[in-house]
Amino acid sequence: MKKILILIITMVSFSSCSNDNSINDQIVGDWKLTNTVCCFFEGGKTTDYSDENIIYNFQHNNILTVIGGQNIEYPNGEYHYFFGKDYLGGDTSDPKVLLVKIDNNKWTYNLTDGIMTLSMSYVDGPILHFERK
Repeated sequence: MKKILILIITMVSFSSCSNDNSINDQIVGDWKLTNTVCCFFEGGKTTDYSDENIIYNFQHNNILTVIGGQNIEYPNGEYHYFFGKDYLGGDTSDPKVLLVKIDNNKWTYNLTDGIMTLSMSYVDGPILHFERK
């Protein structure tokens, strides 16, 4: 009976562990900024950065390093970031969504076919598109 109880406790312990590292690994690495869309109140303006080498390097230690030139949001430098589920608004009754917070700016996150999209369109802010470098 003790062995069965130990087995059940072990199984429950391992099944309740989350695999946060695999989620965090989605963003870690070098991402090249390809374009931005901004100014939705003016109908949206796309800026092409594909010929420039603007790199956002998301590191495991929650430091983002931006290098390569001027862009719409972050000049060259280091920034603290958080990647995970959080409340988009201030209301804790809202569902949590997958976000990237860079120096307290909240960006919704999407990764489709190797293209990462960070968006502030929920407040008529810019949308940033990246491809993995």
